[in-house]
Amino acid sequence: MSARAKRPTRKELRQPDEFVTATGKAVEWAKQNQTTVKYAGAALVAVLLATVAVSWWVSSRNASANQQFYAAIELYKAEQWAEAFDGFRALADDLGSTDYGHLARLYAARAALKLEKPAEAATLYREYLAGSTTPALEQLARLNLARALEATGDGAGAREQLEAAMKISGPAGPEVVLEFARSEAANGAEDRARELYARYLEENPDGPGKDLARARLVALGGTPPAAPRSGFPAGVNPLQVQVR
Repeated sequence: MSARAKRPTRKELRQPDEFVTATGKAVEWAKQNQTTVKYAGAALVAVLLATVAVSWWVSSRNASANQQFYAAIELYKAEQWAEAFDGFRALADDLGSTDYGHLARLYAARAALKLEKPAEAATLYREYLAGSTTPALEQLARLNLARALEATGDGAGAREQLEAAMKISGPAGPEVVLEFARSEAANGAEDRARELYARYLEENPDGPGKDLARARLVALGGTPPAAPRSGFPAGVNPLQVQVR
């Protein structure tokens, strides 16, 4: 049998409730400090209004950037490079602090390369890389920045960007290796070029650039690595093998 709950004594019942006491004190303080309460309330209202205004301003800028970006991307897809460049560049200049405004720099740089404006492209790529990005986009940006720099005659700067791009794990990795190999061969570093072409073939035996890499490696006096075996006996066409 459970014990009966202890009944409060008369003395305990006469004790004032803590919440009621605290509330009473707060009301009394407010009565004695009406001016302070008035200004505090006005300040709170001002803060709330400012917060709402800033939120609306940010949302409005983001919406505008979104709209301008997708208008420019349609021109980019249609390969209207000059119009796309103007659209992305205007967005980057006006709303560069927004996510789409920042991304616009990357697309504007690419359009500038298509328009054979490497110096302008290099500037835009550097501006993009100075902000936040992802490893995949950073690798791609550095690869194209290297191309832009090489086109302006800055071979050392191009090499620096390719070295940095090779250290990033991203989908453009094989393309970076091929580009670096081509650049090294063009600058007389044939040993390094052979090493890079061989690396591409070892890491991407079925890559889209395998034939190009093999031909250039042979032209430089190198020996391509052995092609991977299909796993079928000699003379057997795997396309003619029936699955039983």
